[in-house]
Amino acid sequence: MKNIKKVLAVVLALVMVLGLAACGGGGNTTPAGNNTNNAAPAEPKTVAEKIAAAEKMTEAELEAAAKAELEAAVAADAKTVFNADSLTSGVKKVAAAFEKKYPWAAGKIVYNSRKGSEFQPVLDAAAKADQYVADFVMIQDAAFLKFNMLDAGFLLSYTPQGDGFKFNQGTTDPQVGVTFNKVFLWNNTKVGKDQLQNVWQLTGVDGATLKGLHNASVQSPLGEDINMNFFIMMTSPDAVDRLTKAYKSYFGKDYEADPAYKNIGYKFVADFTKNVAYWHKSDTSEVKELVNYADDGRIVFAGLAKLKDYMGLETKPSVADLTGAGWNADVEGFCGFVYNMWTLIPKTAKLPYTSCLFIRYLLSEEGFQAGWGGQYGYYSANVNNKPIDDDKPLDSWVKNCLVEDVDYIGSAYSEAQKFIKQQLGQ
Repeated sequence: MKNIKKVLAVVLALVMVLGLAACGGGGNTTPAGNNTNNAAPAEPKTVAEKIAAAEKMTEAELEAAAKAELEAAVAADAKTVFNADSLTSGVKKVAAAFEKKYPWAAGKIVYNSRKGSEFQPVLDAAAKADQYVADFVMIQDAAFLKFNMLDAGFLLSYTPQGDGFKFNQGTTDPQVGVTFNKVFLWNNTKVGKDQLQNVWQLTGVDGATLKGLHNASVQSPLGEDINMNFFIMMTSPDAVDRLTKAYKSYFGKDYEADPAYKNIGYKFVADFTKNVAYWHKSDTSEVKELVNYADDGRIVFAGLAKLKDYMGLETKPSVADLTGAGWNADVEGFCGFVYNMWTLIPKTAKLPYTSCLFIRYLLSEEGFQAGWGGQYGYYSANVNNKPIDDDKPLDSWVKNCLVEDVDYIGSAYSEAQKFIKQQLGQ
């Protein structure tokens, strides 16, 4: 009887095995316990993985994740804060508004004012050592970003999703936060609004009908990274096209290639640099001085955002006395330079979900208005956010100016920078 029971047990076991094999027909060889079809998704661990997860979340889900993250970090270490490092004070205003919108973050958001010349070495050292530096950074200078941060994989992008966000191509990788411009500004009360009509006038050479100008004031690219990038972009394919058309219009003839220069952009850099009359030390100070530059109509290359400093003078001068290329005057060639500040997350951030929520808020209409609303010269990367009524939309500035291109600057930097330095006596 015992033998029969043993046989029956073996048969039953075989039947069970065969039954399981039949259920798994089709060659499924996945080991037991490793069925990835039914396994729960792995919990994001790295900052990059958490950013990727955040981009798939709704605002409510992201807020919940950020709140839980911050509360857990504070519970583990009561001194924990969210560090937001930026070159623009607008982020301080955004941080204050963020705390009001999300009371659970009140008192835990710390804005750290940084200067590019001081902050870049700090970021560079953190990248090389793979150490914590901040939870959010807002920086400029395409060359530094490309060579020191992006190539090292140290700064990462989060792009908010949803109906409230719309970004132009090329502004999300890396993620742009706010766009700025530098344009040619002058006091028009004596020299008129049409003093500058073609960018080739800035070389000082007379054209077919227009006269060359000899009154430009520029901050040296040797000490101002944004201006160095502007000069480099003068050699780009877009600049070559613009300068070639403006040359023919100004001189009444086609440009003939000069063997001394790689392209017409390099020639323009050389001629323009030689003709700059004043190398000012500060854009802010020089824009304020426009009130005193009526007689010579000095053309100051500076940010349109600096108009707030001009209007803040005790004499309360009117912006109607100023003309700006691309703002209230058309200039053939290009009207100035459009450049970015990027909103990025270090891969060593301690609070990445909070970083993503902070960037989402900064790029929202409410966040942008809190930081930069009501001022000239500030343009959100989220094109749903409009500039002030008396300014031009970002699309207009992009159309009429040279635009900072991270990839081009990265590829041309060594050669173009060397040439520019030579023109400046270095």
